[in-house]
Amino acid sequence: MSNRYYIDERSGCIAVRDRERTDPDYSGLHADTEGVVEYWDGRRTEKKCSECGHVQFAGWEVSEADRAAAAELCDRLNLKPDDQARAPS
Repeated sequence: MSNRYYIDERSGCIAVRDRERTDPDYSGLHADTEGVVEYWDGRRTEKKCSECGHVQFAGWEVSEADRAAAAELCDRLNLKPDDQARAPS
């Protein structure tokens, strides 16, 4: 059996989602997407063109801090009631 809450990371964003409230037919991921419990936007990255020197868009990057926060929240939400009683506060 898979956990109810899971991490969804793609295209420079990351979210903790609830399998019970997620529409499997919807492919987007936004802060207001159904089933999103918490959402983090990545940061825009740029690179310098080696030929002309202009700065151009390179993509989006999710920080390690946001990945760690998502993992911690996901783990906490997936704790069973018996585990929560034993978990340190």
